[in-house]
Amino acid sequence: MATFSNLGIKLITQGDEAGTWGTTTNTNLDIVDETFQYNSKNFTSDANLTITVANGTTGSSGSPSGREQILEFTDTGTVLTATRSVIIQPSTLKKMWLIKNSTAKSLVIKMSNGDSGITIASGKDALLYSTGAGAMKQSESASPGVTQVTGTANQIVTSSTTGNVGLSLDDTIMRKIASGNAATGTVTNNFYNGTNYNRYRFTGSLQMTINNAGNLNIQPITTANATGVGNFLGSGMSTDLGSNALNNSQLTNGVTSSWTIPLSGVGSANQQDVWWEINLQRDPTYQSGNGYPYYGYGKVYSRSGLNADQSEVADISMGATNNGSWNTFGGLRFTTPANVISGHYLIEASN
Repeated sequence: MATFSNLGIKLITQGDEAGTWGTTTNTNLDIVDETFQYNSKNFTSDANLTITVANGTTGSSGSPSGREQILEFTDTGTVLTATRSVIIQPSTLKKMWLIKNSTAKSLVIKMSNGDSGITIASGKDALLYSTGAGAMKQSESASPGVTQVTGTANQIVTSSTTGNVGLSLDDTIMRKIASGNAATGTVTNNFYNGTNYNRYRFTGSLQMTINNAGNLNIQPITTANATGVGNFLGSGMSTDLGSNALNNSQLTNGVTSSWTIPLSGVGSANQQDVWWEINLQRDPTYQSGNGYPYYGYGKVYSRSGLNADQSEVADISMGATNNGSWNTFGGLRFTTPANVISGHYLIEASN
């Protein structure tokens, strides 16, 4: 009585196959070759599909035997209306497949009706295998049926039941949280984000048409674009570079709710440009009922248009006091001495 291997190869014993040995051997070699090949199967009806690996026979193009290495399933004309099952028998088969689902619906690849199987979403592929225990399994190095990557602003989550990819973002790396053009035709610009972070870097520029020298006011605001975040100990030094002279002056040195920064003098073009970089970070070692206070420093540069003789550099620093609502801090309000005609800003943050 003939016996067959796991893949349906006929096992020839001594004295068997007299006169047919060559034919049987060629069939066996075709079966071995088939295990490395590609084949496809098209759903012609809206029903489950069963493929049986038969002993001693091979498949044909469009009619796979089930032992092919790569199996693709299609449904020309989109005949499938719901998720369907593909059962590969026998359930004792030991094999690995790369399955590609080119149908319009999800497919559940099983070894038997009682097997829960592996679901592959439409348009996806998966590396699957069977150990002969009657259950289809998936390779841990692949992610079959991945349909989406989901998560919050700082974390991408994973779900082992749906097959979603899980990624974690390093929350300590500075990244852009807000950017855009400044509001024009107004003296007030609010640069903020709706989420509170531990570390901030504010950069940007503003341009004004101005007739008289004035001051720039910078005030902390909340994640809801409101004042009243709290006071801080502010200090700094301003250097006037006008007429190629270095004239230093001390800025506010005491408890305040904002910085008041002198800007450059007015040149012949009546245009004033302002640039800034301000870095703030929360002190996690200091707990208070108002949130962890912030400390920081920054520079503000101003120049009268293209007139290099009129320029100012201000170095500022701060240390938040234990009052207000620093745990709601979200940005900075810039108030200029004249209406802004152009500008842009960038806010980077991390925790």
